[in-house]
Amino acid sequence: MKEKRKGPISIAGGLVDSVAATVRRMQRDREPRALAYDPTGYARLIQPEARGHERILQIAESMVAQAGSDGAAQSNEEAGTRPKKR
Repeated sequence: MKEKRKGPISIAGGLVDSVAATVRRMQRDREPRALAYDPTGYARLIQPEARGHERILQIAESMVAQAGSDGAAQSNEEAGTRPKKR
């Protein structure tokens, strides 16, 4: 159990600890995650230390990049050929 902080310097130290913890959480939340879904639809997080984690992330990033480039090309093609709805 932690001792309760007393005094202004101790309180400032507590604030620094709190800010540091928040920054760590924010960085962790921005890290890419890999989820695998089983046939029933339940998701399972693939841990970063698991075998194949890096490869799964590489494949996912390439799929997202390709979908983004295909989507942009398709929207440009469709904009020129489809009549505008009013």
